[in-house]
Amino acid sequence: MPTTYKTGNNVPIQSPLFPDPFVPYECKNNQTVTAICRTDEAIIKKYLEQTPFEYVDNTFIVTVSDFGNCNKGAFIDCAVVIPARYKDTVGGQYLFEYENEDFAIAAGRELWGYPKKYAELSVERTDGKVVASAVKAGKEIIRLEFGLNSEAVSLPELKLTPHLNLQTVPHPGGGVLYQNVIARDTTPDFELSSSQTGSISVKMGGDKTTPLEDLQPKEILGGTYTVGDFYATEENGWGKIIDRLK
Repeated sequence: MPTTYKTGNNVPIQSPLFPDPFVPYECKNNQTVTAICRTDEAIIKKYLEQTPFEYVDNTFIVTVSDFGNCNKGAFIDCAVVIPARYKDTVGGQYLFEYENEDFAIAAGRELWGYPKKYAELSVERTDGKVVASAVKAGKEIIRLEFGLNSEAVSLPELKLTPHLNLQTVPHPGGGVLYQNVIARDTTPDFELSSSQTGSISVKMGGDKTTPLEDLQPKEILGGTYTVGDFYATEENGWGKIIDRLK
């Protein structure tokens, strides 16, 4: 009997949930709408308490990205990302994240530790706006509306890459088997087609397990709408273990 299985990271072995290997993959004409926000310092620090990551500042983003043209399977991603530090590395810690397809949830969680959950997601261009929405159990928990015809705004430069995730593998008998701090950065291979800044509205409300209302922005600095070709390459598409905690 073999001691390892080729698809052992991707159950059921007889019918893996996500394409294996998942990298490389690409998404032409990837559309992303992002709100840049501020909240109270205490709120960000509260959510970092149970992680190995350290506080950087009270700016965060809410972002929805349409991977409808992904060659490994169409999906939409929605996330709340905060700046964080791990030792000498500053990047973006994915605080909350949603996907509208189970394969995208499994790939991100199991391979790289992204905190993905399911939600119904949409990104639509209509009436001079880009509207992005996340709905869970019939309740809209995130809504972004970016004005395509609004005036450009000046936005702060945020250091949100590499992505910093805490990949936790549970022990079958309870507790934690081990944890990896993982860094991942696909941005060197992104080919930007267009980008604009402008006004954006943000509405956030939690579900039973996620108190998103805590992060209803105290201040909205502005938004961005970008279109480009996304590539997760062999060089940059995989995550890198930068520390083993247990």
